[in-house]
Amino acid sequence: MGHRGSLYEELENTRPAFLKCAGICDAVELDVFVLKDGTIVVFHGSGTDQNPGLLRDYCTNSNAKATSILDLTYEETQLLTFNPGFAELAAPDDRVRRGKIPTLQQVLRDLQPTGMEVKIELKGPGTARPVVELVDRLQMADRVSFSSFNHDEIATVRRMRPQTNPDGGYVYRTGALFNEVPTDFVQRALSVQASEVHLRYDAATTDRIDAIHRAGLGSMAWFRGPVGMRSDTTHKYWDVGNEDAACYQTVMETGVQQLCVNKPRVLFQYLQTSTTTREHRVGSVLLAP
Repeated sequence: MGHRGSLYEELENTRPAFLKCAGICDAVELDVFVLKDGTIVVFHGSGTDQNPGLLRDYCTNSNAKATSILDLTYEETQLLTFNPGFAELAAPDDRVRRGKIPTLQQVLRDLQPTGMEVKIELKGPGTARPVVELVDRLQMADRVSFSSFNHDEIATVRRMRPQTNPDGGYVYRTGALFNEVPTDFVQRALSVQASEVHLRYDAATTDRIDAIHRAGLGSMAWFRGPVGMRSDTTHKYWDVGNEDAACYQTVMETGVQQLCVNKPRVLFQYLQTSTTTREHRVGSVLLAP
């Protein structure tokens, strides 16, 4: 799936970035906040997972009194200009400058005809209820899942929508996101009745992925943003490139079921090549005397 869309081609978390994933991705991942006027927008911003959605450096003309996207109305967000000098914004400068913050409703309507699934990260506070209600209005519950580092948010989703399918799986799928991984991470995911566990790519070890699957949960590995990945592959992991085929293959070998990547086109091309190679090898074996 495309992490914030295809963020090296178009400004992250924008309508063009998600549509760039059509035809090469099974899903896209995006971040949402509820503004002070009640509008749900797709946005990331600067800041940390504990204090997300900040405007400083991310936008060049943010009001000095507005430190966070949460301080603004939707109309005010449309006046923001993104900063092409901010290292996390990896798209070409012209696409960064002309980018506009979309509403979640706009994005979901764009994605309806593509067939892709949508991973909605509940980034801001109090996002679970209005997001679920919007997904229901658009009749997209079968195409959407909800995740958060704040596990109270996904617990709210489960309290709102506890329905299960005939196979016992939840109709409304949720993912418990982890950055640092505590020893009881599986139990924490189960305690909020999550459907999946989402680990940072370099925390997705074979043992942890096996433990997730033994608990009956789905698994996903998410890749850090461009700055984090550049640092990791320069200073920590010298045996793989910055989200090159070797990097993706290494993570896939853990048995993880889903990859949330910054370079979906690279992963797509690798999978196409590796599938062709496997088919060729199988054919050679079958035809051998």
